[in-house]
Amino acid sequence: MAVLATDQIFQFGGFTLDLGKGTLSRAGQPAFLRPKAYALLTHLARNIGRVVPKSELMDSVWPGVFVTEDSLTQSVREIRKVLGEELVRTVSKRGYMLVPETEAVPEPGAQPIVAVLRFRNDSGDPANDAIVDGFAEDIINGLARFGTVTVLARNSSFSFASHSPAEWPAIRSRIGADYLVEGSVRRQADRIVAAVNLVDAASATQIWGDRYQAEAAGLFAIQQDIVEEIVGRLVVRVNNAGLQRAARRPMTSLAAYELVLRGVALLRDPAQSDLQGAAALFEAAIARDPVYGLAHTYLALSYVLNSEFGPTSDAVLAKARDLADRGIALSPDQATAHRIQSLVRLSLRDHEAAEHHLRIALQLNPGDAECIEQMGHLLTMCGRPLEALAWLARAIRIDPLNPHWYQYDRSLALYMLGEYRPAAEALELATRPTPWIRTRLAACYAQLGNMDAASRQAALINAEGSDFSPVEYARSVVPFESRADAEHLANGVLLALGQPR
Repeated sequence: MAVLATDQIFQFGGFTLDLGKGTLSRAGQPAFLRPKAYALLTHLARNIGRVVPKSELMDSVWPGVFVTEDSLTQSVREIRKVLGEELVRTVSKRGYMLVPETEAVPEPGAQPIVAVLRFRNDSGDPANDAIVDGFAEDIINGLARFGTVTVLARNSSFSFASHSPAEWPAIRSRIGADYLVEGSVRRQADRIVAAVNLVDAASATQIWGDRYQAEAAGLFAIQQDIVEEIVGRLVVRVNNAGLQRAARRPMTSLAAYELVLRGVALLRDPAQSDLQGAAALFEAAIARDPVYGLAHTYLALSYVLNSEFGPTSDAVLAKARDLADRGIALSPDQATAHRIQSLVRLSLRDHEAAEHHLRIALQLNPGDAECIEQMGHLLTMCGRPLEALAWLARAIRIDPLNPHWYQYDRSLALYMLGEYRPAAEALELATRPTPWIRTRLAACYAQLGNMDAASRQAALINAEGSDFSPVEYARSVVPFESRADAEHLANGVLLALGQPR
């Protein structure tokens, strides 16, 4: 959709709605609606992409007048006769939505698809696993900055080990990779020795390989060299400016880098059982290297996650915001710094700033699966679930073995569209049903009319002794921009609990 002339002209589905002139046209030819249908279309256009509750539409079009839903239904029918059935969507038990012309989400097309496998730790010490994984993940992030290759996300590519060549052909069929990056890292004190190979997955033949050595602060430089070598062999022309923008500020302490990687591993743990331990590692990294931007960034994230989808105090969120600001100031060209600041701002209900930072992150690293997935979640919070699903589908395509939260965010977008059955199916994939997951499942089942299943889930919300409040969660914890969206979730929860709505 295009909006022109200070919200007076709306364009959708080939139609132009000009509120200044009071006209609706297509290809220069007028289209006619009766006054109430025109007023209804006007309100839907001002809220395009958002599910507008029936009560809101009736208050807008028939203010101060009692009418039945039949009047609304007749006006919607008239609009559909003019616009076509597909442009006005009915959302079950909720309202209507004027379907937007969704933003184009980057697609891989004919680009080569690359998977960076989990590197071998040749140090003989499991304590170095974090360094080895971090080295490979930084290569993933570097590759993802280029629009000329599609790199699969860490969760999918790290499911396979570099030391199993017999499995390489199977990886192609499992996650769709055309090329594999495999290698090993050996750490000796502050010295890193890395061997990296680029493999054609179909034939399991090596295309390129090299060996690198670096001391502490030189680690990022060899990662950049590796990325340049790989991209240069897979595409005709490498944009050197992109490589320069991808350059990271050298760390002053390898120990600080390792502490951050160990903290990130705790954050990635699906159980998230030691978030305080993660925060302590980030604080220790800052003590070692006070100007290491990502240490501040991840410390901010640990504060936001610490309540596991429960209420978080304004003081904690303010501290997280300040830390995220510091992370960006120290590492302005890091997509992760802006992505996490976006999450912090979303927790603070600053939706505009959240989208601003996330779009910067996507400019810096357009192929980053976590940024793409988070955009889907943010759009759901902003009342744009149909757009959200396009972004979430893209994230799932480049991370086919995606982590659990991809499906949780997808389920919420589906719920907001009234697609309660697929929303429940996505949540049922949970291997660790937490109180908030059970709350969402109960709401889905209640909206479906399956009160037995809804009651079972509701009864299990606090079965392990927690004092989780499902209604407070729906109304106050999930950072919806629109109160109507929060009430939509709360209504399902109240129905599941057998409480008045």
